[in-house]
Amino acid sequence: MNWTIQRTDPHACILAYDWTVFSGVEKALLLSDVHWDSAQCDLKTLARDLDKALESKSPVFIFGDFFDAMQGKWDPRASQSSLREEHRNGSYLDLLVDTSFEWLKKYASILALISPGNHETSIQKRHEVNLTERLVTLLRREGSPCVLGTYWGFVGFSHRNGHKTAAVHSLHYHHGFGGGGEITRGLIDHSRTRGMYSADIYVSGHIHRRNYDENIITMMSSRGVVHQRQQLFLRCASYKAEHDGWHAEKGRAARPIGGWWLQFKGFKDKNDWCVVPSAAATS
Repeated sequence: MNWTIQRTDPHACILAYDWTVFSGVEKALLLSDVHWDSAQCDLKTLARDLDKALESKSPVFIFGDFFDAMQGKWDPRASQSSLREEHRNGSYLDLLVDTSFEWLKKYASILALISPGNHETSIQKRHEVNLTERLVTLLRREGSPCVLGTYWGFVGFSHRNGHKTAAVHSLHYHHGFGGGGEITRGLIDHSRTRGMYSADIYVSGHIHRRNYDENIITMMSSRGVVHQRQQLFLRCASYKAEHDGWHAEKGRAARPIGGWWLQFKGFKDKNDWCVVPSAAATS
């Protein structure tokens, strides 16, 4: 692979791309709210997106709620229609970890980070079981570089051209919060986040909406030169197809399926080698 990832802080890691084999564009797949174990998870679309990442050897980030974990007998939201057959054998939480690991093994080499969402933290609070940590542990035993993330954190994307680091872009991730109402659709959360965390790219999920926003910050460098800084704001959708049941009872319609391709394009600007980030929806 042309990238490595390393934890640098309890809430941060650095992913370094090696651009010595110059392709012009490097990509990362950003996902959240997969809800893999739900019978309503669109596994076909998820596999399609992961297969594309595997083909290009692009790192994959999953920012919370990889698990649905709502079908235990203790959960008032449990529904037989959402419980997959392979999870009906009694050891519900163990089966979630074991079956998801078997499904993800094919992609072990490209999984860069998996962090918990509110579905995982709810299980940990009530049952003292960290589903995300258990899954990442199994993946790492399989040789995966996958890092266990936190509910919020940072990823630094370092772009190396030979022995020289040409650029570093900071990504702030947070699983998300709030309800993502019909009027604001979660966009107001971007304004709140950028007031508390400084980054080039902001990513969240949770509300199962997908939106994109871009901002330009005008600032002065340490040498007294005024310049502009680009910021991207990305909201990942979900892979859970929701248009009935509890979702419909709350007055909510179907939501988008998928995540984002984060793209870094390298080019020469006079004598400098520059890297510019952009994003494209997975579908």
